[in-house]
Amino acid sequence: LFQLGHEHEIENEIFNMEFTPNRGDCLSLIGLARDLNIFYKTNLNLNIFKDKIPELKLGFINKVPEKCPNVSFLKISIKHKVKKYEKYLEDYFKDLKINKNNFFTDVSNYIAYETGQPTHSYDFDSINEPIVLQNASDNDSFQPLLSKNPIKLQENDLVFFDQKDAINLAGIMGGVRTSCNKETTNCLIECAYFNPESIIGKAVKYDLHSEASYKFERGVDPLCHENVLRRFIQIVQDHTEVTSVEIYNNISSEFKEINLAIDVEKINNILG
Repeated sequence: LFQLGHEHEIENEIFNMEFTPNRGDCLSLIGLARDLNIFYKTNLNLNIFKDKIPELKLGFINKVPEKCPNVSFLKISIKHKVKKYEKYLEDYFKDLKINKNNFFTDVSNYIAYETGQPTHSYDFDSINEPIVLQNASDNDSFQPLLSKNPIKLQENDLVFFDQKDAINLAGIMGGVRTSCNKETTNCLIECAYFNPESIIGKAVKYDLHSEASYKFERGVDPLCHENVLRRFIQIVQDHTEVTSVEIYNNISSEFKEINLAIDVEKINNILG
């Protein structure tokens, strides 16, 4: 880590480290623990939901598999009452001085911090299926969460639509109409892998900077979805009664898993 270069400060007993942009794999607690595991004994196993999850019958069409070859959706329903946040979740907001939003959005933000995989939470009851992932056209507009005014989308912007209009500028920010709120009990969680080239530059162009765009631009793990969504369920279960969970997976033929052979002799010849 030190050889790669970084900036750091020591604040009381906290070692605050900032990585160079090419270390996208370190933009999470698990990522840091994985790298430090060579020096220290660490536990990389998170507590996750382990029961079988039924299949979700979701109307979803992916028109751009070359830009998003792997996407999953989790529908989770809860009873309305959510108890006081557990220490691990409360400390996330307290220590990092982050404002809370609503329960599902808070869990989604924490998941990205913990695992490095951004997720987006929709209020399921506000969606008009089918959901379509496609390139926008020049006459499409979108009302993002952190903007007072709608933005005019441009051709080839990667966007999730429902039957009404755009609901998410993919990998950047969700829309106002389908966002979760404090009354949401039926939530749809989107967990996707976007090719970085389809995300890079969009946050700057629309001045919609987010943790999600920062991570997606640097690449996330395309094979982490099930574990991330099972972790999401577990965190929700820690705080309220879950009444149902269903999952939908969409993996296109565009997704190619790459396996690299490890030649120890070659590595030793290089490193000594």
